[in-house]
Amino acid sequence: MMKKYLILAAIALMPMLSFGQFYKTSAGKISFVSKTSIEEFSAINSQVQAGIEVAQNKIQFRVPVNGFIFKSALMQKHFQENYMETSRFQYSEFKGQIKNIAAVNFIQNGEYPVEAIGKLSMHGVTRDIIVPGKIVVKDGAVTLKANFRIKCSDYQIKIPAASSASVSDDIAIAVDCPLAK
Repeated sequence: MMKKYLILAAIALMPMLSFGQFYKTSAGKISFVSKTSIEEFSAINSQVQAGIEVAQNKIQFRVPVNGFIFKSALMQKHFQENYMETSRFQYSEFKGQIKNIAAVNFIQNGEYPVEAIGKLSMHGVTRDIIVPGKIVVKDGAVTLKANFRIKCSDYQIKIPAASSASVSDDIAIAVDCPLAK
């Protein structure tokens, strides 16, 4: 009889376990690479705010564009002033959902392939995007990882003709955001 009550209590409490699961960071990392036959340049930003609200299936990123660090101060200045116009467009953001969130067990170690579907806003332009990635769970820690590509032209980021041989329209982006509950 006691076993029956324990099972009923466990079933009754199961929905409560998933509610309130919110994972976030304010120190996530996003990097990008622009590669042409002439030149390759890259930058990393360690000021990324990211979060997943499991019960509502919401995922969100906010990236301060002037937080990208380059090897060269001159590259960084050109990126901020000429390409991304950070005086006008201070943040890039993604808001969406994880298509297959039910397949992720946030309490069991593993790598769970996911797809984030939502809107990426960058340089004043918002576009629908699907980002393949994975959620890595290890000993209670949750990390979001993704690799995807964007085109500068899709976000009205203009590459001057003089730079077109050394700056690619196609940009590879990598996301690595350890989250805390």
